[in-house]
Amino acid sequence: MSGSTLYDDDILLWSEQQAAAIRELGRTRRDLSNELDVENVAEEIESVGRSELAATKSYLRLIFLHLMKLVAESDSPAASHWRGEIIGFHSEMMTRYAPSMRQRIDLDDLWRSAREQLLLAYEGPQQRLIADLASRCPFELDDLIGERIDAWALLQRLRLRP
Repeated sequence: MSGSTLYDDDILLWSEQQAAAIRELGRTRRDLSNELDVENVAEEIESVGRSELAATKSYLRLIFLHLMKLVAESDSPAASHWRGEIIGFHSEMMTRYAPSMRQRIDLDDLWRSAREQLLLAYEGPQQRLIADLASRCPFELDDLIGERIDAWALLQRLRLRP
């Protein structure tokens, strides 16, 4: 039997359930001390899950940025560093990802944000390569949340897209 708990498996869902339970206690238990700031305690617990969701989204966006940099500057001396960064970002993202985040992650929005950032950062041929990338995310979440991420395979998929 595993000692894993909802806290360990899905911090976002855990934080929402705990906040709801605290709020319910505040509504139904009039014998609780007035010193217990129920609403702010519940809000702080919820913020734990929201923070992990924000970190997960941030790492996904960084993965997208680095994949796009590899498209724009495939011959750059920094290319191997960027591939390594993708692996590191993925590892960090996976320590924070929880199943309940799936429906709250808008890959298209994260992709567009990364693409817009690089469109402003590049000029000339590199900017054209970024502009030629799809405006919608070409990946599914399942492509990005596995135990390992294959940056090379993702890059190849980007290059093969019309």
